[in-house]
Amino acid sequence: MIAAPAAQVLIIAESNHINRIFAAIAFAILWYDFVLTIPLEVERYWKGGWTWASTFYFLNRYMSVLSHIPVVVEFFGTLPELLQLYHQILAALTQCIVGVLLMLRTYALYNRNRTVVYVLASICAVGGGVSVWAIVSVRSLHPRSFEDVAVYAGCDLTLSEKQGAYLAAAWSSILVFDATVFMLTLVQALRVGRTWSHSLFHVMLRDGTIYFGILLVCYMCNILTYILAAPVYKGVSTTMTNVISTTLITRLMLNIRDPKLFERPHRWPSEHMDIL
Repeated sequence: MIAAPAAQVLIIAESNHINRIFAAIAFAILWYDFVLTIPLEVERYWKGGWTWASTFYFLNRYMSVLSHIPVVVEFFGTLPELLQLYHQILAALTQCIVGVLLMLRTYALYNRNRTVVYVLASICAVGGGVSVWAIVSVRSLHPRSFEDVAVYAGCDLTLSEKQGAYLAAAWSSILVFDATVFMLTLVQALRVGRTWSHSLFHVMLRDGTIYFGILLVCYMCNILTYILAAPVYKGVSTTMTNVISTTLITRLMLNIRDPKLFERPHRWPSEHMDIL
């Protein structure tokens, strides 16, 4: 075993300290919001039939809650760096599930227009390919010379310049997908105008705008830190972005099943909403 230089241990320890702060905040948001929204979930998703949207809703909801437990070990334990690969794959899967839910919402907004689904699915497929390429490339550039680092500082969470560039490309593809969904929603809003200003459509537009605005900030932070930040700070907001993304999409899906929306006399036509 080759001993790690003290300077190397200090760099890794500093990186871990910063990552642990961001991760602790993200885990608190994830599990606090989960407990907070259980009554709404029981009311709006546990009762009634199954749809594609409810299936992916539960998959997103419980995968994010349970699958982040090993990520806690990654940040606060001393296990090998294999957990970093797990974390990267988890991030990709989380974004894929969120992407499917966004596609279903947009599909409903466009009255089951399959062209919209084909466009979004194509962008999602390209983004998935870029993400897989980025993960494989990052692993190939991450040799480990010091086996005793974990004993002193925990898992090595630092990233090189090339690794940061690969992961920035992956997050950029996700940003392109979300921007496309937002633009499609905005175009439909401009077509409809104020006809359904107090309807389910209005709620979907409002929530979609808030979702995109918050995630735009998160994605840009991810991309910029991967490209511009020092190795110590690269990717510090990745866990936070994943948690915010999965938490917001949960809120979006809960809001569109608000019973009050279907009691209004001038609500948006619901014949295309049964998939949600």
